Amino acid sequence: MYVNAGSFNKKIEIVKFEESKDKDGFPIKKEVLVLKTWAQVTNIGGTELIKSNSDFVQTKTRFLIRTPKKNIVKDMFIKFRGSFYNITYTNNYGFKDQYTEIIAELVMK
Repeated sequence: MYVNAGSFNKKIEIVKFEESKDKDGFPIKKEVLVLKTWAQVTNIGGTELIKSNSDFVQTKTRFLIRTPKKNIVKDMFIKFRGSFYNITYTNNYGFKDQYTEIIAELVMK
């Protein structure tokens, strides 16, 4: 499969959240940067639905990146343009260990 290197033109961050405590001992979630990289970003689907009298918009997005040395797992998030995306699927694109495809969901209320 041919991938145009020029299409990796969007900066993304892969982050995870770790629990720690503030100065008063209360639990807080701290954002920890795992990877900052360039990606090809494509919206692949979306739905609008109503749950509990609230409107929800759910967008599925495909992120294609060069395969990193760090392992990407589902409990991490993609930060893109100020929004957080839940990782739902990762794939060794083309089975060549060169690119990783990540499918993620953005859910907005």
